Amino acid sequence: MLMQMLVIILLSSWVVEEYLNNIYLQAYVNDMIQADGSLIAILVIICGLGMAFGLLKVLKSTHRQIGVMVNQPQAPGLTPVASSSKPAIDLHPMVAALRADIAHQGSMQPLPPLEVKEARPSVPVQVPPSPAPARTLTVTPSTVITGNMPVLKRVSPDPDRDQSSHQ
Repeated sequence: MLMQMLVIILLSSWVVEEYLNNIYLQAYVNDMIQADGSLIAILVIICGLGMAFGLLKVLKSTHRQIGVMVNQPQAPGLTPVASSSKPAIDLHPMVAALRADIAHQGSMQPLPPLEVKEARPSVPVQVPPSPAPARTLTVTPSTVITGNMPVLKRVSPDPDRDQSSHQ
């Protein structure tokens, strides 16, 4: 982030120097501000107010959620786990709320065991006969390289059939 900030400052200072030394850029910026200055100002104000109200709404909802989590009563019989060798540390409210939430989750009762029953078929299942084995190619095709891509060369698996089909 520091590097990004330095780059932004460098580019911003470069633009300011260019504006101060270039009369054409000064004329362009002045004409644009005169023509669209009020529109730009209104848009900047509206966007700024929208972002401020949005962030305020998120902040209030987060604060409300933390308050609800902190004010929840702890389950009976549970004491916070603390090590006597470590001194107490003042935690951020969000961290404290997460710890309390995790402590509540540990007190949940385990689920009852599931009962699994096997279904027995009432009718015997008949298995269909296995199909005849398929013929496989026993000849390994050779590779012919033409241009950039290798191409498989056609090899007929049964030369007798090719001769009988030509006659």
